[in-house]
Amino acid sequence: MSYQVLARKWRPRIFREMVGQEHVLQALINALDHNRLHHAYLFTGTRGVGKTTIARILAKCLNCETGVSSEPCGTCSACREIAEGRFVDLIEVDAASRTKVEDTRELLENVQYAPTRGRYKVYLIDEVHMLSNSSFNALLKTLEEPPPHVKFLLATTDPQKLPMTILSRCLQFNLKNMTPERIVNHLKFVLEQEVIPFEESALWLLGRAADGSMRDALSLTDQSISYGSGKITQAEVAAMLGTLDQAAVYEIVNALASLDGKAVLGAVQNMAEQAPDYANALAEMLSVLHRIAIAQALPEAVDNSHGDKERIMQLAQQLPAEDVQLFYQTALLGRRDLPLAPDARAGFEMVLLRMLAFKPQGVIDVPTQSLPQSSAQARPAPAVVAAQANVSPAAVAPQVAPVQAAPQSVQTAPSAAPVPVSAPSQTPPPFDGPYDNAPEISGDEYDEYSDAPAYLDAGDYGSVNEVPEPKKSETPETQAAVIIETKPEIIAPPPAREVIQPLAPELPPVTAKAVRKVPYEQASPQDWPEIYLGLGVTGILQSTVANCQLVARNGNEFQFIVDENNSTLYDPSHQQRLADLLSNYFIERVHVKIQPGKLTAETPALIAKRHQEERYANAVNAIKTDPIVQQLIEHFGATLREDTIQAI
Repeated sequence: MSYQVLARKWRPRIFREMVGQEHVLQALINALDHNRLHHAYLFTGTRGVGKTTIARILAKCLNCETGVSSEPCGTCSACREIAEGRFVDLIEVDAASRTKVEDTRELLENVQYAPTRGRYKVYLIDEVHMLSNSSFNALLKTLEEPPPHVKFLLATTDPQKLPMTILSRCLQFNLKNMTPERIVNHLKFVLEQEVIPFEESALWLLGRAADGSMRDALSLTDQSISYGSGKITQAEVAAMLGTLDQAAVYEIVNALASLDGKAVLGAVQNMAEQAPDYANALAEMLSVLHRIAIAQALPEAVDNSHGDKERIMQLAQQLPAEDVQLFYQTALLGRRDLPLAPDARAGFEMVLLRMLAFKPQGVIDVPTQSLPQSSAQARPAPAVVAAQANVSPAAVAPQVAPVQAAPQSVQTAPSAAPVPVSAPSQTPPPFDGPYDNAPEISGDEYDEYSDAPAYLDAGDYGSVNEVPEPKKSETPETQAAVIIETKPEIIAPPPAREVIQPLAPELPPVTAKAVRKVPYEQASPQDWPEIYLGLGVTGILQSTVANCQLVARNGNEFQFIVDENNSTLYDPSHQQRLADLLSNYFIERVHVKIQPGKLTAETPALIAKRHQEERYANAVNAIKTDPIVQQLIEHFGATLREDTIQAI
């Protein structure tokens, strides 16, 4: 008997032998067991993931002589003939070679006739996207309403090329690519059954080279068996695939870790003896750096797929996390630019030297938390206006004094002349710190305030339930960015006696109040917004909790209503997670009950939205009433674009 390749010999014969694709198999098995069969199925996915195999198993399930089920017997004449490819009622069509409409019409002429042997006449059309538009149109009506004894099984690697009229008439199943772990496990099983010696590290090379295709993995395994004279070793598989020796990659990474330029170039010289693909070498370096970063963040997540876990863990301890990220980003950009280099090796060496050149020197520590600013350094950030005017600066400059250094700034478009402003009467003290509207909050109060989630800004007002109205005589405490457009005509400058006032006068500092911790005994529905700020909720849970309203409290049970319009991400598990947060907040055991419903009061999310709208309204009013904006509108015909105003 002639030799049968592994990809054909180990092709699954029943659903239980399939590797992966559980999401497809579950739907088909349930449909067969409960007799809920559709007339047309479409299987999509890349090459070698099991589209045609699943279609043949499904045909076997439909025509097994023991009955329609998800477990065909495999011994009856129908099962044997389907497995051998000679079942008369399984019509397999290669759409790539039968694209003409005449072929499709000839195929459909026999649809009306009953099956010869089996229970169903099954049409398996492979690479169905290759059919012409006329063929699709000829297939359309039959595909929608076929006779009860006909089933259509379509397979394609490119479902985007199928007309929507075809897609809407089929049950579509998208098959996923196989992961290297799943491929390696299956190759182990096959090779153990075939009694072929192998090295696990070699199987990982094959699993990654297969790129998600189990058929390609088995074909490469066949090739490696022949290459290695009946055995599979890492060195021989690497030579067959043309992959780079991992030892050369680790030699380069070790040289980078020691910041030794001479050692780096020496490692490249050693690698050059293998005539490597330098783009592939950078890809291998990226893989190593990625695993080092994983080891630094979560050591237990590092696998031993390459047999180098100890080496990875050693490098993770030797390299700072900042260097790993710097090297990864540099290698990523270098791989993109490598084709532009005049010589591949020179480009590769420049990438490595760039890693050393950009390595920070003398940096002892980088702060990870922001420090509170003193009240003396707190400065209000002024409004920033970008003005565009086609006015000659020489015509206007003599009329006003030069601009003095001040926190205010007027930015102009690159093609526009700057709009002059007069100097303020008093020059403010020199800038000695970042703009920050919040005064110093120290100790535990600052921790509570800084840890409050961004869903609701506690620094906007003294209390979440109180919104003070700005005085008419004062500029609203708002920072804004706005663009003002002017007409293209040249307009005469204003008279000399008119003086343009500074854009942003000195604003009083915003008084931020730390979040008050509500005592457990006094906690009530009215205190929920302040309680929310102290919880520090993050992630998906924040979307639910921020849209909740505390409606009642019975002892240690807190009853909430989540806004039914914003309950898409709500999950019953959120009740226990919120209960744990409240228990930590009150240092008392708390039970939580959440039900979707209609709100009767503001939630933290609605409060945040209201504050944002009020800040925007104040920002618009501040810009409209600003003296320099009014003079730009009056003298230069400027128009205010309110859609560019942003309340910060």
